[in-house]
Amino acid sequence: MKKIAEYLRTQAAALNAMADADNLKGQYADKLAEDARGLGRKLDEAEDRYREVKGHLSGWADDLEGFQKRADKALDDAKEAQRVIDAHGNKSDTAKKDEGGDKEKKGDKDSDAEDPALKKAKEDLEDARGRLNSAVGDYKERAGHYAGKIRKSIDDDMKDSWWNDFKAWVGDADWLGTLADAMSWAATAVGVAAMFFPALGVLALALTIGVAAIHLVQAATGNGSWFDVLMDVGALKMARNGVKAAKAIKALQNSSRKTASNVAGTARRAESASKTAGSRASSVAKSKKGGGRSGNARKKANARNLNQLARSRAQGKKAANEVRDAELPQITTREKTDALGDAQLGRQMKDIKKWRDQYPDNTELADNAREAERQKNALRGSWMVGTTLDVGDKSGDGISGGEYSRMKDRMTTPVGSRW
Repeated sequence: MKKIAEYLRTQAAALNAMADADNLKGQYADKLAEDARGLGRKLDEAEDRYREVKGHLSGWADDLEGFQKRADKALDDAKEAQRVIDAHGNKSDTAKKDEGGDKEKKGDKDSDAEDPALKKAKEDLEDARGRLNSAVGDYKERAGHYAGKIRKSIDDDMKDSWWNDFKAWVGDADWLGTLADAMSWAATAVGVAAMFFPALGVLALALTIGVAAIHLVQAATGNGSWFDVLMDVGALKMARNGVKAAKAIKALQNSSRKTASNVAGTARRAESASKTAGSRASSVAKSKKGGGRSGNARKKANARNLNQLARSRAQGKKAANEVRDAELPQITTREKTDALGDAQLGRQMKDIKKWRDQYPDNTELADNAREAERQKNALRGSWMVGTTLDVGDKSGDGISGGEYSRMKDRMTTPVGSRW
């Protein structure tokens, strides 16, 4: 603190000299002089703090040394007194074994009470305890005294901003780094498990966001590396791309189902309508051959046509519903692996291809299949890049012999001065 006070005093003098220089002209010179003079005053105030607190700590160190000597002397005296008491106790135990009986025990008690060496040792032990308690009491009193002096010395016009206080808090919160490391490893483990249990993907993403938030706070306050933030942003970007790709595949699967449902319904209605048209043509031919039909015959024919049309629509709707409500196809182990272990994703991909193959003339189903394949490749690429970043970051020190951590440290924002 003494060295810092001297350094501040030197810098304040240099700034004041700069402010008083008359060889600079122009508006910039006036502004420079004003700012230099203001900063010089602040450094003077800071120097006062360090100088005064250094004096208080020096006085406290002297008192503390005296209290320690008093405590050490009391401890030594107490050990010596206890040694005498223990030695006398051992002698009494030996005499009891040799003589035995209640009479000898009673006589031993009487001799203990009259033994001046034992009596003095007990008195010395109590005196040592009293001196230790006195030293502790004096220590606490002087500790409060000097603490009050230090508080008074720093109670001046210089005030730390909330940001400086926050930076100091983050710098002292070692548990934040420990928490970030634990969450990072948990996110890695959950990310791997999410390959087989996709529902865990949300938890892995939440853990990654939490790690990124802690690293961002540490880097912004000068207590962490911006490289960690860059790695987290990369991991989040890959995770976001993966989530977007998975959602896109789900949407494409729904679109393919809807399109296939419409195609199936239309085809069934067309097939039924064709049969109705054939029946109607046959009925007309018979009517012409028989010389026309009566009014009742025509009514019956129209009724039959209407019923057939209704059945055609019902059959078309039934076919559409069968496609819409069909279960997702089952997949093989290879197909599941191809979908990064996500069984649901694999079934969605197989469903998209199934309807494309069933209705090869439909361009929309073909386009959906191509886009789904592209999104699956994007998902696979995002997972591979994210995993590579994560594993590379965690194994960097082991591979580089500590150079990786030193590189990250060089990307740490210097902590601002705190008075």
